[in-house]
Amino acid sequence: MSSKGFIMRVLPFAATFAVAIFITSFFINITGPAFRSHHRSGFYKMKRLKLENERLKNENLRLKNEMESKQWNSPHTKDAFDREWPGRVAEIESPDAPPAPPQPPRARRFNK
Repeated sequence: MSSKGFIMRVLPFAATFAVAIFITSFFINITGPAFRSHHRSGFYKMKRLKLENERLKNENLRLKNEMESKQWNSPHTKDAFDREWPGRVAEIESPDAPPAPPQPPRARRFNK
């Protein structure tokens, strides 16, 4: 192939490619990604989220413990427990209670 034939084939392709890049630059940023800034900000964001998650877990545990201590230290707790679970306290406090009845056998399933 002669150099004139090569130029006649490459020139339209190069011109079309240049026009396409020019038009594309209006719609998207073609400078390339900024890996460094994304990586750093993502790292710090993840670190901040982990610290916040840990803080919320600790606060949740503190509130749960506080709620349980208030609930069981209330004078009305024992009465409410006895109303909801009659006889349950007697079962727990009785050391010579009979053992629980055995579980019935489970139905066998056969694979088909």
